[in-house]
Amino acid sequence: MTINTEFTSRERERFRNLLELAESSKFDGERTNAMAAATRLAAKHGLSLEEAARYQGQEAQKTQPKTRRQPGTSDPFGYPARATTADVSHAARMAEEKQRWKDAVDQARQRGLDKSEKSRAGADRPKRFNRSRRNPMAHATVLLKETQLSLHEIADISGLDIYAVVGVKLKMRNGAWR
Repeated sequence: MTINTEFTSRERERFRNLLELAESSKFDGERTNAMAAATRLAAKHGLSLEEAARYQGQEAQKTQPKTRRQPGTSDPFGYPARATTADVSHAARMAEEKQRWKDAVDQARQRGLDKSEKSRAGADRPKRFNRSRRNPMAHATVLLKETQLSLHEIADISGLDIYAVVGVKLKMRNGAWR
């Protein structure tokens, strides 16, 4: 039984992907790990990194058929084109511009430029002077006696919290004060 030590097309593709990752990654650890994996893969077949990168394989050396490019792709294997440097730099410029705008808004708020607009908006609103507003406890009592509203609804209407409304209801029971 013989062990196949030929550098297969799958392994060549994996090796190429590892080299691309090592070249394009912005993280040191990822680059180091990708290069270590590529070195191990090449050593498995008794090749150096340079030899493995140049390796064509026996079937590729015999005949290399010309592949037709698919429309809309820049790769002869039909994969979609990667983002160009112009696309990447445009995205980076947009992110920088967005951050500059956020910083400028934060600085304006710190200087108080936003306060005058809020005070003007508050001055435009009509003021409510309703002196006939009921005492919230009395209002809750009337609502409990005369309606079938839930305790939560009565709390919302009267402005009391739910515990105060429950207290009023319990105090309204017969014999609660005896």
